[in-house]
Amino acid sequence: MVNRLVIENSGPTGSIVLARDHAIVLEKTFQGSAELARMADTTIKEIDRLDEIVVGIGPGSYTGLRVAVATALGMKLALGCRTFGCASVLGYPEENYLVIGDARRGAFFLAEIRAGKLPELPRLIPRADLGAEISRASLKRIFATSPAEELPDVEVMLPQARHLLGRDESFQDLREPIYLKEPHITQPK
Repeated sequence: MVNRLVIENSGPTGSIVLARDHAIVLEKTFQGSAELARMADTTIKEIDRLDEIVVGIGPGSYTGLRVAVATALGMKLALGCRTFGCASVLGYPEENYLVIGDARRGAFFLAEIRAGKLPELPRLIPRADLGAEISRASLKRIFATSPAEELPDVEVMLPQARHLLGRDESFQDLREPIYLKEPHITQPK
């Protein structure tokens, strides 16, 4: 029996799932990264041992992703369990779909999910090209991580830990979040 904790914190509301052999034992949501450590602590007290931690690694909120990764790595050191990362865009209930999200500074990210897998990393698209890129895609089911004026009919839905649970084939060693672009750092004058 494998006890697994799954953390998804790429948006303003995060989710956490405790599962035994893919069966959900406990599921909770939380607001903001400050609640994550407390939520993880109270969740793992429900079991006698933790075997694995899976973390959604983005793309998404820079702070939320880094806090989730750091929390998992700290728990790995304390508990001796395995840790994995999984692209947050796999956290939806479908097998074939697109995910768009605001990447700031006039760009969106676009991820194509096929057969429950992410065949290539999400790509950045200028805001002005978003409609054309969506029209070209063969996938018709679309989720957005935040509202997009250009696509008012697209369902806004955050990825959820419960849907990452079944994406074992996409788990990878946990290192760092998915970064879409180099960080913008203001140089001193």
